[in-house]
Formats: sequence, C-alpha cells, structure tokens
Amino acid sequence: MLRCLLPVIALLTGCANECQDLCKNMADWAETECDQTFPKEQVNDCLSTYSNDNVSEAQLADCAEYNERIDEEWSCDELDSYFD
Repeated sequence: MLRCLLPVIALLTGCANECQDLCKNMADWAETECDQTFPKEQVNDCLSTYSNDNVSEAQLADCAEYNERIDEEWSCDELDSYFD
C-alpha cells in the first residue's frame, strides 16, 4: 500500500515552482516571526499569480534567491504594509 502512495506523494510535493514556494514560505515566515497571518485567499492569489504559465525563468531564479533569505530581505515592519 505504501509503495503505491509514494509516487502520488512525490507528484504532490513537486507541483509548486520557486515563486509559489516563496508565497507559502513568506506567509509562514510572517506568522512565525511577525505574528501576522496572511489570509488564505491572499496566499491562494499569490499562488495563482505565479503559476508556471505566468513566470519567466528569470523570475523563478529571483524567487529561488529570495526563498533562501526571506529574513534578510524583509522585516516585520515592512510586512505591516500588507496588512493595512
């Protein structure tokens, strides 16, 4: 049974691109570090905006870079503008 589920799990985890990962990681970071919660709709909008059909290779490279250093690029004070 587990052997049958492994391919499904692998497919599900590999669906998001670097920019979509950044959407989720930034929302997680905001909640963990800044005690701010992005509404689920806003995260879903971000995921849609950065779907594979909407991003270039350059954007994906930028997102990959920012994913590595969210806490160096943004502060909790800067996030406040997203919650106004």
